[in-house]
Amino acid sequence: MNMRFWPKDLPKIWESTTFLRKWGFLGVIIGIGAGLGALALIYAVHLFDQLLISGLVGYSSPLPGGEGGVAQYTFHISRPWLLPIVTGLVGLVGGFLTWKFAPETAGIGTNAAIAAFHRNEKLKPQTAFFKLLTSALTIGGGLCSGREGPIAQIGAATGASIGDLLKFTQRERNIALAAGLGAGIAAVFKAPLAGAIIGAEIFYTEDFEVEALVPGLIASVVGYTIVGCTIGFQPVFTLPGGAAEFQNPLALLFYAVLGGGCAVLARFLVAFYARVAAYFRRFPLWLAACIGGAATGLIGLLVPSVVGTGYGWAQFAISQNTELLPPAMLLIAAVAEIVASSLTLGSGNSGGIFGPSVVTGGMFGGAFGYAVHDLFPSIEPHPGNFAIVGMMAFFSAAAKAPISTLIMISEMTGGYGLLAPAMFAVVTASALSGRRTIFPAQVRSRLQSPAHADEFEPIALRHVKVADVMLALPIAVNVNSSIADAVNLMGDYGLASLPVVDGSKLCGRITLMATHRVPELQRQAAPVKDIMFNEWDVAFPEEDLFTILKRFAARDVGNLAVVDKQKPGCPIGLITRSGLWAALETAKHKTSQI
Repeated sequence: MNMRFWPKDLPKIWESTTFLRKWGFLGVIIGIGAGLGALALIYAVHLFDQLLISGLVGYSSPLPGGEGGVAQYTFHISRPWLLPIVTGLVGLVGGFLTWKFAPETAGIGTNAAIAAFHRNEKLKPQTAFFKLLTSALTIGGGLCSGREGPIAQIGAATGASIGDLLKFTQRERNIALAAGLGAGIAAVFKAPLAGAIIGAEIFYTEDFEVEALVPGLIASVVGYTIVGCTIGFQPVFTLPGGAAEFQNPLALLFYAVLGGGCAVLARFLVAFYARVAAYFRRFPLWLAACIGGAATGLIGLLVPSVVGTGYGWAQFAISQNTELLPPAMLLIAAVAEIVASSLTLGSGNSGGIFGPSVVTGGMFGGAFGYAVHDLFPSIEPHPGNFAIVGMMAFFSAAAKAPISTLIMISEMTGGYGLLAPAMFAVVTASALSGRRTIFPAQVRSRLQSPAHADEFEPIALRHVKVADVMLALPIAVNVNSSIADAVNLMGDYGLASLPVVDGSKLCGRITLMATHRVPELQRQAAPVKDIMFNEWDVAFPEEDLFTILKRFAARDVGNLAVVDKQKPGCPIGLITRSGLWAALETAKHKTSQI
């Protein structure tokens, strides 16, 4: 028995397997790749941090409780003057590597993965390697960035590469890409359920990639397990006693107000980041990254929480530690985080925006929580609860991913007790944040995604009316005209049939096939009425082309006379099957603007 089938016959085995078995097996493989990638990123960030920020600058970075930090962690920096020099050099090196070897890894990695999904682009294995290297250098080198961007692109590249190995269809490959993206995020943030959901939610502002949920769930659990077995399963953040509990219904009003504030702040982030990115496009990538890195270091001298991921400082806001982070500094730190992350990522340095968003939302929520506590101490005795909810509301408003954000922050804090007020805040923030998103590659729904073009192109025709594309002249042949005249008219317009009119009234149709039954020498004398069909179909100017497409299919005709509903017997134009398909590009363009 010949058992030598690997890897030659693997695609055939894949095709013969049921959906659940296929994606169950594939989810495990993708999860292993994403989990190992997450571990590599975590250790690489730690290595560069020890070499550059801790070693050269002497910066003792606070850590969140789940990563070894404690509420009273002491902040220290030995050589502050070196900070902007180191961050500038980190930007220069990282920018050069990105410019020279992998330009697609510049900026926010999650956005690059979203773009690759929608555009059916290939993510090469070397993309994952350079994203890991440049992001670890960026984050470990003290620039203001997050781990979600690189691991999203690394996980997506892992899934896509496996899809290429198994010779998937483009649709299957995109599902694998989405599962890998979610698994990477689940692994690096120890949030398996949120990772699976974000892998289905992040591509759209108002839709879901439902097919990615099953492989995403499996891959996320596997990736999370690999990281948890290595560095522990504890949540990223720890909560003080009595926190993360919802007890007073009156607090819902204040959580809704917090959501509104986060929406305003998210609008500022999106607008400011876009302006910074546009400004830096005038420079070569390596120079822009260097300038952005140095500028981030200068801000770090004034507001140390912008250095690195900043999770330790967010832990202070949750734990209500005012020794190193007094309430008056929280609002300043929130704005500084937006400015620093925009300078880091907008200049082309590699990384992600989720981490800075968590810190921004936590700082803003903490400041708001202290204000509420001072004014109404009985409403919410734990100001740190507002910090947790602020994390959720801010990122959901900026990224248009409310469901996965709710679950992710809950998993990162272990604070499921705040889901009810968090839902109040997240809905408010999402409703008031507008349509602009921090991920420009997102589209509104599957209908606008080129990845689903084959499924939804006909539906896109709903946005084009008959009046937009019809031949406005009433192209028809008179009932008493000769068959030769009808043949010539059909030839002039490339038609296989024509409406027939008696005066200005529709009375039938004539087909090119019917004319071929009449000898050519007799066509000049024979009238159209001898061979016409006493039936016809019409279209109305206000009807959409999807409705007309179905009518074409049902009647098996190549064109329809266009008539006004007030005068249904009088043609005012003609719509053809070929004209309908020619209008499809127009329809796709219009729907992309919705």
